Amino acid sequence: MRDQSLRDIFDARQTMPEFGREYSFWSRPDGKLFLQHFQPTQMVSYEPHTHSEYHVVVCLEGAVTKTQMGHHHVIEAGESIMGNFGVEHASSYRVGSRGSESVCLSVDRRMMECFLPPSLNVRDAGQRVPVFLGRLQSQVLLDCARDVATELRERRPGYELVVDGLAMRMLVEAMRMWPAHKVEMCDVDWTPRLPRRDFVRAYEFMRWCRKDEFRLDQLSRLLGTSEVHFARLFRAAAKESPASFFNRLLLHRSVEMLRDRSLSVKEVGYELGFKTSSHFVAVFRREFGTTPQGYRMREVLPQQN
Repeated sequence: MRDQSLRDIFDARQTMPEFGREYSFWSRPDGKLFLQHFQPTQMVSYEPHTHSEYHVVVCLEGAVTKTQMGHHHVIEAGESIMGNFGVEHASSYRVGSRGSESVCLSVDRRMMECFLPPSLNVRDAGQRVPVFLGRLQSQVLLDCARDVATELRERRPGYELVVDGLAMRMLVEAMRMWPAHKVEMCDVDWTPRLPRRDFVRAYEFMRWCRKDEFRLDQLSRLLGTSEVHFARLFRAAAKESPASFFNRLLLHRSVEMLRDRSLSVKEVGYELGFKTSSHFVAVFRREFGTTPQGYRMREVLPQQN
């Protein structure tokens, strides 16, 4: 894979409409605050994973779902939801009649604790941390998220300072307004994991990368870490190796492509970067227990007839 193509992917100014989504990023140099503006044109799902940070998601269009600690929440435009430190969760971004758009603020746990109400008594909680459940509707959060989206899209001179201020305003507003009865002190998993800013970039890269282009060493280098360090933290976050995770995402992409009857099985395998059709068929069978043609005959053709 060419290094330049990878740099383009991780350049926050770049968009990838050919892959059905558009996103941009901003991060403080110390990584304690991270913002993602996300505009997928089709539904995107993140399988169960865990972060060592908190994150506040504000929905601008469409809907966002999050499942954590046995709770399933759906937020729509104007609403916010929280992801929690050390808590496994799954999420999805759904497209509505006006598309899908959201802003996500990730916050370092220690920074978050500075803004928690004294009633939570975090200092004496030991290994227990606050977990935020439910959802929140706040005009301030919504306005801040909209301004973040504009600043990241336009990137006018000085936007970094503006975005930093908006990120802090979002954090303070979320802490002030979150319903007290929806905050619990819980025991969580403290295992070090990949920061969300790196997990999202790696995940997005894996979602479109061809099999013959995937190089873990290049991905790790562009994320600014070693291959061993990245693999260890990624496994802790996703409970499987980066290579295994990528291969599974690749095969789920093949399932979607098989719904297009104009593409032969050979063409699907080629588009995904398999060197031979037989290799694609063998890997597909191991994952799904049937061949690509068998899957198409069983799942796709009956629905289209």
